Amino acid sequence: MKTIKKAGIITGAVLGGVIGGTVSVIGKVTKKKFVDELGESIIDSSILTGELYGSLASGTTDLISGKIKKNQKKVDEGMGDIKDSGGAIVGNIITSTKTVIDNSGEIVSGIKQRDGRKIVKGAKSLAKYAAVSTITVGSLKIKQSEDDDNFKKGGS
Repeated sequence: MKTIKKAGIITGAVLGGVIGGTVSVIGKVTKKKFVDELGESIIDSSILTGELYGSLASGTTDLISGKIKKNQKKVDEGMGDIKDSGGAIVGNIITSTKTVIDNSGEIVSGIKQRDGRKIVKGAKSLAKYAAVSTITVGSLKIKQSEDDDNFKKGGS
């Protein structure tokens, strides 16, 4: 059922391209790097979501088809896809959770040290995670901001 996997990737790419691409263009036009990076993160995360859930759907289809046709090879392939996809989704959730905790810690540290740069950097990163996670579930791929010096210049 490789067709289902491909359909998942294509769906993710289209969704990411429409939503993330629009956000990214707005960021480029307004010269707001944060908005541009947010759009890129939406694109990357949408493609990853399509890939993971397409593989999960494909594995489920292979498993059911293999059971009905009594084809153990197809059952095993389906189980492999399901395990791989599920493991990738769980791994991505764990990584994302760690990153959110780290950024929250950076905000707290910034508050304690009265360091506005740390507070802003942590808050921006959390805002990206919140925005992207509303579109993609279990598969976040966030581009970290590289504009540390922009805070001094009054940019966002």
